[in-house]
Amino acid sequence: MQTADGSAIRLIEDEAQLDALRAELQACPHLAIDTEFMRTNTFYPILGLIQLADLRGCYLVDPVLIKTHQGIAELVSGASQTFVMHSCSEDLNLLHTSLNRLPARLFDTQLAAAFLGLGFSLSYQALVRNLLNIEIPKDETRSDWIKRPLSETQKIYAATDVCYLLTLREILEAQLRERGMYEWFVQECDDQLSIAREIEVESNWNLAYTGISNAWRLNDAALVCLQRLALWREITARRRNKPRSWVAKDNDLTLIASRLAESPTMTMDELKTLQHLDPQVVTRYGQDLLQYMRATAAVAVTVDRALLNIPLPIDSRKHMKMCQEVVQRRANDLNMAPELLGRKKLLVELVRNFEHTGELVWPDNVSQWRRDLLESDLLKALRR
Repeated sequence: MQTADGSAIRLIEDEAQLDALRAELQACPHLAIDTEFMRTNTFYPILGLIQLADLRGCYLVDPVLIKTHQGIAELVSGASQTFVMHSCSEDLNLLHTSLNRLPARLFDTQLAAAFLGLGFSLSYQALVRNLLNIEIPKDETRSDWIKRPLSETQKIYAATDVCYLLTLREILEAQLRERGMYEWFVQECDDQLSIAREIEVESNWNLAYTGISNAWRLNDAALVCLQRLALWREITARRRNKPRSWVAKDNDLTLIASRLAESPTMTMDELKTLQHLDPQVVTRYGQDLLQYMRATAAVAVTVDRALLNIPLPIDSRKHMKMCQEVVQRRANDLNMAPELLGRKKLLVELVRNFEHTGELVWPDNVSQWRRDLLESDLLKALRR
């Protein structure tokens, strides 16, 4: 069995095959990797397949048939290897939650393409077409990757998703180095690994309320309630392994938060009378939700409105537009995707902070290379 480019496909379906593969691959400096998973009715994605490739061929590691995952975890986290992926965030999250492991070093070909001005969030198929002039079919995206046996079509599709990655890496890395962007790129890849490590750190769930779009409309008392409700949803979704929206939608939480701010001792009967509240939230989680809110009522909560997605006032939009123009010009000069250089969320935060402090206050997680490229021109724009 082969991929479209002629790469041999080898199935790894038991511990002996896995041990042999680990021995073969441990000396490879670069390994291509991708995953297939199912996430239709669970919070955590279910690992269905791991695809690897070196210069000799492609390997389909089957975590459904290989029940003990320690060997797989060691395979995908080699300390001396760089793992080449395309659009890594979901795959990293999956490896972290399923195997409790992450690659030590990463090369994301989608991220590299953004640095080189080939497009932001460019698909693997588009990148292969652009750089290699090869068309890849995308006909198994909705496959059931947990059901066994896998079809021949599924196996070829899965292997094809890694068979070109090492060639892409070689081309992209050469261009990044030629344009003096490679160190910036490495820093961004390291940041992606850091983000993946932080997702399941429970203390970070305290900020879940900041991702709710209409949170800024709530008064201070209701916002405190929303913070606790959003944390309850994070905990509940993980404990029950259900999607967040299956526990409660954002609008449900804001409705309950508003009422709780007025009636901190709200009962089930009061909860049932809330207009526009999904009745399933009350039926499935009402008692649990109210019990959690009562139990945590005395816990001190800190909320920060500066972290919310508050629309900029009209007077600030002039500054915002000028900042966007700075990013666009600098990105054009570098032939880089502007979304990579300075996304809207970052610019909004910079504008808001400047108008409060008179200074350009960078968030802690913004890389130094971005600051160096943008700071001078952004300051000029903001001081106009």
